[in-house]
Amino acid sequence: MSMHNKYAIIGLKALQRAAEKVAADAKKNNYKIPVWNNGRIVFKIPSVPTEQKDGPDHKSSVDYR
Repeated sequence: MSMHNKYAIIGLKALQRAAEKVAADAKKNNYKIPVWNNGRIVFKIPSVPTEQKDGPDHKSSVDYR
């Protein structure tokens, strides 16, 4: 695996964590955030996800050594 691919995956996970924090803050404070929906921008109050994305037995395909 190339080093660039490793950094891309780490960056993607960081962006996903940041987006979850923004969505949680918007939900807590009743803020609307822009969401792309069917070719146009719609402002919505997000719902906080309650499911785990990766279960406890999840094996990552990335080696972080």
